[in-house]
Amino acid sequence: MAAWCVTMMALPLCGWAQVSDDGRDSLHYEDGLRFSLLTCTPGTDAYAHFGHTAILAVDEIAEKNAVFNYGCFDASQEHFVLNFIKGDTNYQLDAETLKFFLWRYSETGNGVTEQVLNLTAEEKERLMKLLLENVRPENQTYLYNWLYDNCTERARDIIEQAVDGKVVYERRERTVTVREMLHEKMENSPWLRLGIDLLLGQEIDQPAPRRTQMFIPNYFQAEIDSAYIVGIDGTRRPLVKETNQLLEDKNQETASPLSPLVVFSLLLAVTVCISVIDWRRRKLLVGYDVVLHCAQGVAGIIIAYLFCCSKHPAVDSNWQVVLFNPLALCYAVWLVFCKVKKRKNRLAAVNLAVCGVFVVLMLTVKQVFNPAVYLMALILMIRGVVSVRVYSL
Repeated sequence: MAAWCVTMMALPLCGWAQVSDDGRDSLHYEDGLRFSLLTCTPGTDAYAHFGHTAILAVDEIAEKNAVFNYGCFDASQEHFVLNFIKGDTNYQLDAETLKFFLWRYSETGNGVTEQVLNLTAEEKERLMKLLLENVRPENQTYLYNWLYDNCTERARDIIEQAVDGKVVYERRERTVTVREMLHEKMENSPWLRLGIDLLLGQEIDQPAPRRTQMFIPNYFQAEIDSAYIVGIDGTRRPLVKETNQLLEDKNQETASPLSPLVVFSLLLAVTVCISVIDWRRRKLLVGYDVVLHCAQGVAGIIIAYLFCCSKHPAVDSNWQVVLFNPLALCYAVWLVFCKVKKRKNRLAAVNLAVCGVFVVLMLTVKQVFNPAVYLMALILMIRGVVSVRVYSL
């Protein structure tokens, strides 16, 4: 999805930025210049889980090359983490040599596939001019959007701008949601999957159009493999001339046996045991509830902030904000206050009602919830019922 470069690369264009207006002074468009789409396989790190896309330009006669990468950013910029959470992250188009690009991905064990584009000399010239114009300091920065405007979609769009005619994608269209696509990439990363499921809402549970599906690098790779260009004169030619494997994928991620489902199932069992004891003795283990609601509230701070303040897509359609919000922290403080002052918890019924509303929403809204969320809701419901029972006596 994005290379997430920590520092910006030096621009190794070897004088390509000095190309004159006709584009033919130093580039061999007809004989030696080729453009390729590079697709990198997913890595094991969280930021690399969805792969990456870049555009390679090679002048074989002049022995120049550059990988144009729309996935770079400067993590040292002021308030970077906060801006990233808010969806105000500026990404940049930068360039590096193919040798350095392949070295970086070989170090992480990622595979790299090259799809050589079947472009005419005029299309190559146009694509080079577009890339060189985009890589200028005044043009290279753009507001990154992980779903609708990421590094893969930027590469797709600039290739489409360069062709004489129209790129037609004829791969059989899949009926799939964005969440299903993300889950495919996180099969062996259940904790990452839980985190993403907690943050993203109903918007990504609708069938995704073909172009939206191309936000995942290997989806776009498969699309252009069977795509073709329909020229202005009606002629038709394949978009990809040949495919080469530049690096073999050596990543072998194995799933952790301690998945969220296992952890929260154990927590549910503990909750049931504590609740049975509390029910029989008619007294609450308040400390346990305080810990639960503090965890609920901390998760709620992140979810509610994204829901209200972030520009990221899909976070403002997240029904989980009903259960996971900062008010749970206030309720935890209230529990401590009632315990210290030896007062009845008059808000126990309100807390249970909130849990009940969320359970109803889980069964009625068109949002897919992580299985662990069902367990979380059940845990909070059980403690809510016991609290109402104890405080009503």
